Amino acid sequence: LTNEERVGAAGLELNQGDGKSGRLSRLDVASLCVECLDYSAAFDTTFECYEALTAKPLESVGLSNILKQKDPTGFKSGRECRGETWGQLFQGLEKDGGIVV
Repeated sequence: LTNEERVGAAGLELNQGDGKSGRLSRLDVASLCVECLDYSAAFDTTFECYEALTAKPLESVGLSNILKQKDPTGFKSGRECRGETWGQLFQGLEKDGGIVV
């Protein structure tokens, strides 16, 4: 979590499955929380969000964050979601499984 400026939907990447991580500004977290309320594709989903240029596999994200690197990784988890708008960003997210009580 950083104090950097927001990059907005076009600069973010969503992922599911804990395969990648990266840095995210507080301003983008706030925007993401508000925007999730307007898009049904984001309902009942669990996902990771980070600035796309900071995305790294979990094994190497710590060093990347310490060095504040911004370079795209070649690693693909296969579950990345990108888009120019919030609606496009949320498309492709898989819904969480049903809750068993």
